[in-house]
Amino acid sequence: MMKQMKPSVSELLKQRNYKEAELAAKEHIRANSLAAQNWVYLGEALMHQGYGSASTKAFYRAWLLDPEATWVVPVLDALKEIPAGDERVDIEGLLHVRKVTVSAGIITYNMENTIERCLDSLQGAVDEIVLIDCSTDRTAELASQYPNVTIIPFVWVDDFAAARNEGLRHMKSDWVFWMDADEHLVKEDVNAIREAAGLYHQTAIPAILCLWQINSIQNHINHNFSQARLFPLGKGLKYWGRVHEQVGTQSGVYNLEAQRFKVKVRVLHDGYEPSVMKNKQKIERNLKLLYRMVQEGPDDPAAWFYLGRDLIGAGKELEAIEALLEAERRALAQPLFGRLLDVYKYLMEISYHRKEWEHALMYSTKALSHHPDFPDAHYMIAQVRIKQADQLYTEAEAGMRRAREAFHSFRHMVSPEHEIGEWKVDLALAEIAQRAGKPSAAKAIYKQTLKQYPQTAGLISKKLAAIDAERKRLNQQSE
Repeated sequence: MMKQMKPSVSELLKQRNYKEAELAAKEHIRANSLAAQNWVYLGEALMHQGYGSASTKAFYRAWLLDPEATWVVPVLDALKEIPAGDERVDIEGLLHVRKVTVSAGIITYNMENTIERCLDSLQGAVDEIVLIDCSTDRTAELASQYPNVTIIPFVWVDDFAAARNEGLRHMKSDWVFWMDADEHLVKEDVNAIREAAGLYHQTAIPAILCLWQINSIQNHINHNFSQARLFPLGKGLKYWGRVHEQVGTQSGVYNLEAQRFKVKVRVLHDGYEPSVMKNKQKIERNLKLLYRMVQEGPDDPAAWFYLGRDLIGAGKELEAIEALLEAERRALAQPLFGRLLDVYKYLMEISYHRKEWEHALMYSTKALSHHPDFPDAHYMIAQVRIKQADQLYTEAEAGMRRAREAFHSFRHMVSPEHEIGEWKVDLALAEIAQRAGKPSAAKAIYKQTLKQYPQTAGLISKKLAAIDAERKRLNQQSE
């Protein structure tokens, strides 16, 4: 007799068997406490049993492990209506995290305007702060006022990896968390650094954790989850690359000797503001170092990718395209390069900006062949189709007008359809206007045509009724 399979946690939740769902979720967490979905299941089961406080903690653990989760806002809103409930010692046990120490590392070069904001945000979040300083301004003086800051003077050698690796030699903690001096930690995430480090401290191979960088650029917010900043010390991890440096092992970046995960540790960054980039000449500095990188390591797709990306920032689109295409070519020979989607993203965006619709579609299609769920590629294809549709409407309108004008010059033994010149073109122009989102213009053409050609009443009355019905529906929605 076959053994009956246990229902899954999701099935138990659908059946509203919340107690059994809780027990099953806890079993899954004991087996794998790093799977965010297990904590989501537990949070949902607890929420429906009225344990609001315990549920909130479970959901926050899930969010820490999956910072890009889309359920966060509706779930946290729903939790506001749930009573705190009894204290759950068993849940606290599941949430327990191994205690680890963390050093913060910061490279500084003349950052006197932002260093205090950065250091203030790290107070209570880490155990020590190591400042690798190349400054000639008051940065070191200001930083020296903080008792937990150690300042390491460093002579700049055109190599960010060298500076970071020098900083690693001076750190005494279990983990390191890297910050830029023009970033500051979100206040609510002060405890998240140690929590994330503790959760991943005993993984079979070293974990490299990527934070959530929130970039402010000309009043727009851009979210970046690819910045590898938090990793264990004493596991042979180090930095590679003169600029846009990457964390890797002693053998390099392209290997399976470490794993990358995203965590909800948020930092706010305004260093990409055009005024900041210009004042600190970051683009020129980066390009100088990137050109050296592609000369020193021409087979590295990352060097070509970053060169292409920064050339876009410098307004050199044609050179950027060449570098990005070189990155694609090199990436095909390096399957562990993780930013091929980024290469296609920039190529399709440049193509769109240059109104090269077919190229934009080609790179979007390549991106989807690499990852079928890439939202940017689906969005780009839709955007291109809109532009192509606009172009087709324009061409259709011009074609209709040519059809009518041709009656003035067309002379042939084959007789044309004279209704085209009388009213069919006008009806087609009205339909084009309607499809292009110009109902008022379409309605005016329909009415004028109906006045001149009453025999079109059967066709036009349906069109006018459809326009009026749509307008009525929109008015009702806006009320």
